[in-house]
Amino acid sequence: MNNVNEESKIPPLDNLSVIAWIFRNKFQTEGGFPLDLKSHLFLYDIYRDQSPKIVCLKAAQIGFSTMAILKSLWMSKMKHRDIIYTLPTATDVNDFVSGKVNRLISNNPILGEYTRDKDSIEQKRVGANVIYFRGTWIEKAALMVSSDLNVYDEEDRSKQSVVAQYASRLQHSKYKGEWHFSNPSVPGNGVAKYWAKSTQNKWHIICLACAYEQELIWPESINIEKKIYICRRCATTLSDEDRRKGRWIPTLKDKEYSGYHISLLMAPWVSAEEIIRYSEEKSKEYFANFVLGLPYEGEGNTVSPDIIYRNCTPSINSQERVVIGCDSGLKKHYVLGNKEGIFYYGVTDTWDTIDSLLKK
Repeated sequence: MNNVNEESKIPPLDNLSVIAWIFRNKFQTEGGFPLDLKSHLFLYDIYRDQSPKIVCLKAAQIGFSTMAILKSLWMSKMKHRDIIYTLPTATDVNDFVSGKVNRLISNNPILGEYTRDKDSIEQKRVGANVIYFRGTWIEKAALMVSSDLNVYDEEDRSKQSVVAQYASRLQHSKYKGEWHFSNPSVPGNGVAKYWAKSTQNKWHIICLACAYEQELIWPESINIEKKIYICRRCATTLSDEDRRKGRWIPTLKDKEYSGYHISLLMAPWVSAEEIIRYSEEKSKEYFANFVLGLPYEGEGNTVSPDIIYRNCTPSINSQERVVIGCDSGLKKHYVLGNKEGIFYYGVTDTWDTIDSLLKK
């Protein structure tokens, strides 16, 4: 009576957590290597995070897209969600799906079983649900597609107006999930907008010498001369293992988004010497966005109120000897001005408006 079949102790498939699902199926990466959560321990809690709304400021090449693909497949199969997964362009979609998603599916038989009914570049049927892969540098979002979860990959390189349109595809869903992640660009744009409304989790590690729990920060966490990671309090050398073992600590509580910031300083396979070399050889913008995973507000990147006020004049423009400037795209943005300054601007779909202004 007390003898229980061991198989009956294994949770049903739909009850498997994403982590249990990964270990049970012994997933391999698109390159055919075992999925390495030991070196990517900072991704563990993000895999497990079931918040409907997640945002991540991230450095380049930290394994995040692999996590996003696997977690999306798990959400679609186990939680029965229809998903829209966006990337900047149609070319990005083709390269991403054929070079990463399809190779993950090919290397992991269970994923092949999930997607065998419908498996194309733009659409993966996962059990009863669908993941749609879409670009954003198009005139408008795919308005015939509905979604429970939108995953915005490389959001800062995407067309922001189309990203905003895709939010309308969530209106009929009870879940209304949104994942925003990207190498950031400038403050207030893309993922930085959502980061401001998030818990702002930051990775903290402990110095074994002085027990100080700290975030890894450039340049304070690196001894430039010795090219080593150091404790910000006692300057003791921090090993790769010290950096690997950490925990996420939220800066804010009770926020709309669950937020994470990932820099290459957290990656145990990236040496202090490499970080220093990036700082010396790359532009400040590149270093901030792709190494530190931070927005970069460089000189000339933003327009401050002071710049606007300094270019306002109390006089009325004569509107004589006018020059017209036009950005010729599907929508034509134009300005009219002279040596006294700009006095008119607008947007049009046709050249008729520009011709009319030229005749005036």
